[in-house]
Amino acid sequence: MWYKNKVAWCPICNQGWVQIWKDKKNNKLFVSCDECESLWEHPKLVKITDLAKLTFDTDFEICEPTEDEIKVNGWENYIIND
Repeated sequence: MWYKNKVAWCPICNQGWVQIWKDKKNNKLFVSCDECESLWEHPKLVKITDLAKLTFDTDFEICEPTEDEIKVNGWENYIIND
């Protein structure tokens, strides 16, 4: 499986990639682990495990952001390219 917008290996579960997503309701970006569903409000916060929340505790609908949305937020430099 290819992870287009991965920014880190999850420090919570150590089993999944943390990727950039967008909340469709408010158009805000966030990052979330594809395995344990931990989420952070910004890619630079991923290493601070105390700031992680769980996605299923949050009321939103997610989608993949466009490259332009990622660039507008200044998050393109966090993406890990293999």
